Amino acid sequence: MLSQMQQKDVWERWLSAETRANYFADLSGRFAWWQTFLTWTALFSSSGAAFAIVSDSRIIPAQWDWIKPTLAVFTAAVSLLAVVSQNQKRSSECSELHFKWNRLSTQYEALWSNVYSSEAQQKLESLIEKSAELSKCATHLPYRKRLMEKWEDHVIREHAPAHAVAPA
Repeated sequence: MLSQMQQKDVWERWLSAETRANYFADLSGRFAWWQTFLTWTALFSSSGAAFAIVSDSRIIPAQWDWIKPTLAVFTAAVSLLAVVSQNQKRSSECSELHFKWNRLSTQYEALWSNVYSSEAQQKLESLIEKSAELSKCATHLPYRKRLMEKWEDHVIREHAPAHAVAPA
């Protein structure tokens, strides 16, 4: 059986886990979008660069000769950015973290429904350890405060304070 303070802790950890699950899902989508954007930008600009290089002076006048090296350099820069930023890897990592935080949130919810169980104390300790492990896994990812606050506000609105009373 959990004390009143532990029950409050379970409630807060449940909301926190749900917030993080949403945050990492959103972050995963953003990284995926940026990777797609950079890939298409590189493809489009490389097509323009190739066209500019193979075209003759009747299509592109001499005063526009600067466009050929500019498109080539721009394409190389975008391609380099796409590789260096590792958005696809980050998206995958965030997707995995979303899955794990979502599962943890579900486990906190199950514990919330069973706070008077004889195993509740042991279960809480186990979940706290899992939370710590997941937090460690995300330390290399960027922290976007406004995005986290957005999802925190969303989760709090979804779980009205009336639900914050421990089950009987």
